[in-house]
Amino acid sequence: MKKKLKYGKIILMLTALIVVFSLGFPLAMLSANKQGKVTLNEKIDLPFEIKDSVKVILLYFGYVGCSTICEPSLKEISSVYNGLSNTQRDDVNFYFVDITKKGNLAKEFAHYFNNSFIGLNLDTNSTAKLMADLRAYSSDSIRGNGDISHTGYLYLIKQTQKQFFELKTIYITRPFDSISIVQDITKELK
Repeated sequence: MKKKLKYGKIILMLTALIVVFSLGFPLAMLSANKQGKVTLNEKIDLPFEIKDSVKVILLYFGYVGCSTICEPSLKEISSVYNGLSNTQRDDVNFYFVDITKKGNLAKEFAHYFNNSFIGLNLDTNSTAKLMADLRAYSSDSIRGNGDISHTGYLYLIKQTQKQFFELKTIYITRPFDSISIVQDITKELK
């Protein structure tokens, strides 16, 4: 019986890995880009208010306490943000969207990496819809230890008009190419 349970867990883990790679692989193939990014121009809705003065939004899905993906990613994103000029930073906001159902510490978690970062705890439906629109996924860890498997993508979104947004780029590989991201932001701010 234990042997069957062990094989069941292995099959479940392999299935989860196949799903993860099957979601990321098509994006990588679409981009044909060695910088690990997919360039798009898709209109999207954001379930939260953005200041009119903000022209570029960087967005990342994760959860408080995620040490394997989120913490290294947020350190990299902070380097990107710090690589912008002061004028550029006025036009760019970074949002960390907590994917947990009962999270309430996204603001503090995001501020730990950079005081300018904005942490959001949206309602479950808004988070799920935004993740689907941006091709992100998450699932509870099969180990049952509270971890959540999720995409570690960074999204570059442009505010084209007041509260109208366009998904411009998805950065799908890590470590993020800071120089390329700063160049993309600079291009979008022109």
